[in-house]
Amino acid sequence: MSTTVAPSETTGGTATAARLTLLAATLGATAVVVGAGGLLWPEPAGGGDTYAFADVAPIRDRWWGLLGGLAVVGVVNVTLQALATMLLVRERGSTWATAGAVLMWVGIASQAVGVAGWASAYYYPTDPGLEPGLGEAVVEAANQDPGHLFAFLVPGALLVVLGTVLQSMGLLRARTVPRWVPVALLMTVLTLVVPGSGALGLVTSVPMAAGAVGLAVHLWPGERVSRGRRTRAGDRRSAR
Repeated sequence: MSTTVAPSETTGGTATAARLTLLAATLGATAVVVGAGGLLWPEPAGGGDTYAFADVAPIRDRWWGLLGGLAVVGVVNVTLQALATMLLVRERGSTWATAGAVLMWVGIASQAVGVAGWASAYYYPTDPGLEPGLGEAVVEAANQDPGHLFAFLVPGALLVVLGTVLQSMGLLRARTVPRWVPVALLMTVLTLVVPGSGALGLVTSVPMAAGAVGLAVHLWPGERVSRGRRTRAGDRRSAR
């Protein structure tokens, strides 16, 4: 007796595999880009979270392009990371993964708006065509009002961190990926105290990127199939 697979089932399986492949590949690529982007992030000469006119003026185009580009890539990366985790955590730990995803999606949207606004707040006043002293005054006025300067950026970043923690708990409970993957993602907590720019930023960016790539690898269709076979084989052995 031969078994015939309906064309619709074959097409649906192929489409699902293609979508998972695209999701995993994009997640892995954007994780690497975000991690590397921290090395290009300029450091303020006076330290702290705000930049002086002299910090931004010589690199205003790089400043605006880097922050804007990282905001876009960050939205894609965090959104796909949250989705990938929900796909990997279907039963045990799914409540943690779902709640974390909601916080991450809201948070990264707010954070991206904040980063784009921050980029513009320094870009326009540093236009060399402005009257001398005017640009410095505008930048200083922005720095004196951090409540508006970081109104969307900081709360958004906090929501992303909290959401990532919740999803990592879900991954640890589900045990669908090696333990090192959620542990690496939990390094996001350190971004609250460790600067994300420069060489020091690699302390957090490398593990976080590795964790996201780990999610992508385990979401890859071939890996999901082989993992499912190993799980079923283990269940059969346990049943014996």
